[in-house]
Amino acid sequence: MKPQLDDRIKTLIDISADFSDRIIPKESLGTIVECYENPEGYAVDIAFPNPQLVGGFEYENVVLTPQQFVVVVRAVGGIKLGI
Repeated sequence: MKPQLDDRIKTLIDISADFSDRIIPKESLGTIVECYENPEGYAVDIAFPNPQLVGGFEYENVVLTPQQFVVVVRAVGGIKLGI
């Protein structure tokens, strides 16, 4: 089954961020926020703890290919199912 909107993912490799100089480390967790068909890709928000910010996190948005991540929690009808 293809990844879908709101699935939780874990990165399989280190990834260069699209909008900063940050390197997103292997095994970072994120959430799919957009899906693209041609070419297949997924916009993912990855959260990094930052206690200085309201809410305690800062986010990096990256576009990943299916080879760069694995789904760890699948979203089904608004319900998260652990895999």
